[in-house]
Parts: sequence; structure tokens; C-alpha cells
Amino acid sequence: EGVAIGASLAVGEVALASFLALGFFLHNVSEGIAIAAPVASARRNWPLLLGLALLAGGPAALGTLAGVVAYTPFRAALALAVGAGAIAQVIVEVARLLIAAAGREGRGWRTPAALAGMFAGLGVMYLTSILVVA
Repeated sequence: EGVAIGASLAVGEVALASFLALGFFLHNVSEGIAIAAPVASARRNWPLLLGLALLAGGPAALGTLAGVVAYTPFRAALALAVGAGAIAQVIVEVARLLIAAAGREGRGWRTPAALAGMFAGLGVMYLTSILVVA
């Protein structure tokens, strides 16, 4: 039995789960790289690194288990709303940090590196959404 997506596209449940798993994998790998970046130059603090890894991946694992065990349309909508709010909060906080750092360094926040990073992130999100829907 397939899952209807869009107007007439039907994707099998296994294929849909595979695409979602791939999207989560790409998301968590990028989070892992971001977490590893601040601690890469420092002396290895394995408890800190393990804690940061648990902080990055733990909620995704727990959310996956909760979604499998207790799925309802209301809970799905609630989880998506919380996720959208979290994304908005991250965008606001990162933008605020970029603007503050640029102000301290006496330069504008619209540097080529910052804009390239922003557009690269948007591109990865767009490509991931294509993989999940396709």
C-alpha cells in the first residue's frame, strides 16, 4: 500500500521511510560536523564530546521512537509546529550572533562567507526536500 504525496504521486511506505531516514541522516551528519568544529582545535574532552553528541542526536532518536509508538494526526501536527518553532529560533539566534560578531569586528555581517554559508544551507535543505518527496 502506498502513501499519497502531492496530486497523483504514490510512494511506498518503505520508500518513504527510506527517504525520511536519508533526510534525518543528512541533518544529523551536518549537526555532528558543526558540533565537532568548536572542539576540534581543543584538547579532546571525551565526556564533553559524548554529551554534545547525545544532545544533537538524542532528541531525534527519542522523537522517532515516540512517533512510531504514539502516532496521531494531532501529535504529528504538534511535533511539526514545535520543529518549525525550533528552526525559527535557531535562525534568529544565529543571525543575532553573526550581527554581533560583525559589529565587534567592525565589519558588515553580509560577508561573502556568511552569504555563501546561508545559501549553501538553503540549497542543502531544498535538495533534501526533493529527495524526501521524490
